[in-house]
Amino acid sequence: MPIECEYCSKLLTELQIKQKQRFCSRECKSSSQIRRINLICAGCGKEFLLKPCWKRKTNYCSLSCYWNTTRRKQERLCKVCGNKFWATKPQIDHGFGIFCSRKCQHETYPPKVKKKCIECGKYVFVWPSHAPLTKYCSEKCRDDSKRDYVSSVCRKCSKKFKLPRSDWNRGRGNFCTYRCYLTYRGPSTLEEKMERVLNSLKIKFEREIKFKRFHVDFLIDKLKLVIECDGEYWHLMPKIQDRDRRKEMYLQSLGYRVLRFSGRQIINLPEISLASVVKKQIFTV
Repeated sequence: MPIECEYCSKLLTELQIKQKQRFCSRECKSSSQIRRINLICAGCGKEFLLKPCWKRKTNYCSLSCYWNTTRRKQERLCKVCGNKFWATKPQIDHGFGIFCSRKCQHETYPPKVKKKCIECGKYVFVWPSHAPLTKYCSEKCRDDSKRDYVSSVCRKCSKKFKLPRSDWNRGRGNFCTYRCYLTYRGPSTLEEKMERVLNSLKIKFEREIKFKRFHVDFLIDKLKLVIECDGEYWHLMPKIQDRDRRKEMYLQSLGYRVLRFSGRQIINLPEISLASVVKKQIFTV
């Protein structure tokens, strides 16, 4: 009795019947196992077959239908200037496509509010939504308003200026600008204080004496003693420390004793206390 293929209705051979096969070929068997469902294209409206796992809310029969549908443009009128422009369908679906440009869009915004900086007095314009929280014109003014400032006088040009207390505590505040610092040729505040202390002890000394390529701050030749005032800003640098080490070795080779006082030690101690410390170290052999 002849038997037909279950997929294409073609008659099976005797060998296929003996082997109890149901399909005439491997292609028919594979095709019978592929399941499809009928769907309607959201772009062109045609029916097409698709695997059930690929079904979505919107289905398209081809990639060209997908692009033509999602990128469909509409001609619209700008709400501000009335010019015609083209808007894509996704823009319109999301509530856009009202203005032809950003310039037209910004013209619908409310005018900016004029605010005065409470730190420097400069006027700035901000949006009305930001106006209640705006107190400063910049981050610098905001930070400056929270800092504790100290008044000082420049040692070079005698100009009054302000600087943060944190900088003052670190030994700064002697010069208003970097240019004044570079052009200043007088003694430092550490050296001036040490000079007053030595004068109060009635010790004879010489200032800025040169030994070959080295300069010393104070020389007490009678006692073969050299006093150095080392500010932390410069004398903590490795290059300057190496130079100080070579200077000290050279002075010791000449028979001089070197006393070093740090800038923090000179600044923090009152002149009376510093005088007792200096006196004790000078006359200690």
